[in-house]
Amino acid sequence: MKVLGRKTEKKVDENFVKDGIKSVSETDIDVVLDKKDQLFVKVNHPDWKKYKDKVMLMFHFLKDVKERNYPETPWKTLAAIIFTSLYIINPLDLIPDFIPFVGYLDDLTVFGFVIRLIEKDLTSYQEWKIEQETTEE
Repeated sequence: MKVLGRKTEKKVDENFVKDGIKSVSETDIDVVLDKKDQLFVKVNHPDWKKYKDKVMLMFHFLKDVKERNYPETPWKTLAAIIFTSLYIINPLDLIPDFIPFVGYLDDLTVFGFVIRLIEKDLTSYQEWKIEQETTEE
């Protein structure tokens, strides 16, 4: 997906996502957790219906890492989740969300690239989460 800017043309692709992941800092996890209401509002939009559970799983992953409940998570995975969450929250990203039909396309594209990058770690977390819930009962 290409987005025309005033002077440059930006493209939401795998390189865009990888560069975004590299730009994440450790303090950005707090920003995502502080802006959870904005994230939840966004993923409650009908365009996000099919992906909502994955986004919520990613959010809980971050929360459990931050609270030191879930150990040994690679920084690249955390940075990917943080970058994606911040990108989804930002209403004025490459394609502003208020543009009908296409406003969420760039968000979903970024989300898709990140899911592919972190699928293994996200699945491991999900299995751990289920195990924790069954041992608490």
